[in-house]
Amino acid sequence: MMVDVMFLGGYGTMEELLEMITWSQLGIHDKPVGLLNIDGYYDCLLRLFDKGVEEGFINLSARNIVISAKTAQELIQRMEEYIPLHNQVAPTQSWNVEENHANHKRA
Repeated sequence: MMVDVMFLGGYGTMEELLEMITWSQLGIHDKPVGLLNIDGYYDCLLRLFDKGVEEGFINLSARNIVISAKTAQELIQRMEEYIPLHNQVAPTQSWNVEENHANHKRA
């Protein structure tokens, strides 16, 4: 499994985190987003996501995209076991130029 690691910085980095969650929901990729929650650093963010589910803004199955753990070992294990539970809200996107060009010619 290919994994990119990101360390939080300012607002731009936080925006990138949310974009990766959104891309998974849209079907651009099918990977989870993992948060290494050392000393409860992400507790407030995770509560915000849970509140979004509670209030009906985030689908419960899409909430599954974000995985958190207190140790790196646990996080890696949970990410390896990840199975998407959400239905994509858009058709799966292909970034393969040749494939897209061939499909366009057939249409």
